[in-house]
Formats: sequence, C-alpha cells, structure tokens
Amino acid sequence: MEQDRPITFFSFPGTAEEAVNFYIETFPNSHLNQFTYYGHDAPDLIGKVLNADFTILGQPFYALDFTEDQIPPSSWQSSQYVEFSDIKEFDQVFNALAEKGEVLMGPEAVMQFDKATWVTDHYGITWQLVHRKSAQ
Repeated sequence: MEQDRPITFFSFPGTAEEAVNFYIETFPNSHLNQFTYYGHDAPDLIGKVLNADFTILGQPFYALDFTEDQIPPSSWQSSQYVEFSDIKEFDQVFNALAEKGEVLMGPEAVMQFDKATWVTDHYGITWQLVHRKSAQ
C-alpha cells in the first residue's frame, strides 16, 4: 500500500459489506481487495466488517461498521467527486445511486459540464457526479 496520501474511509451502521458490494457492482474499474471481520472481542459487532479494503474507479477506499448507537452522523458537507468521460457510465452510476437514494441536485448542465449532480445514496454517502462537455 502506498503511504502519504489521503484515502477515503467510510463508516456504516452495520451495512459496510452490503454497501461495499453495491459500490463494486455500481462503479466501473472497481473491486474488493479484502474484508476483515470483527470477532468475539467485539460482541456487538461479531461478523460485521472491521475493515473493508476496496477500490472504486481505481482509487483505494476503506470502510468499517459501527453499531447503530456509535455511528457518526452523515452529512453532505463532504462528498465523493467523480468525473466521467463516458456519458453512459455517468447515467448508469447516477441511476444506481439515485434509485434508493436522494438526489440533491441535477443532473443538469453546469458551466463546463453537460451533466452534474449531487446524490446521497441509500447508505448515506454523497456523490458529486459530473460529465464534461466534449470539445467541438
């Protein structure tokens, strides 16, 4: 693993494995590296994800589970920014994230982007998806 660079780390209320599998299915060039699970030393979380090491669009991510009462509140104050060059991939990812999530804006044309949207998926993670207008 490379060091000295930020890596996004998601926290979930017991849904990390489901969420990670959803992201791997939703985004192109994504895969699971490894799940590590809580054992008997964490009785409230036995069998839940202690660490998920995975890749979305070639970028590393981590995730873990908390109990419902331990989970930090989610906010769209920070979001995952993804720029697409393929409009079909943009549409596919947007539709999957929006299906059970909440669309906060768009998709709509904004400045140099022919499509831009903010969407919070049903796991509480907010994504900014954009597709840049092609040069003509």
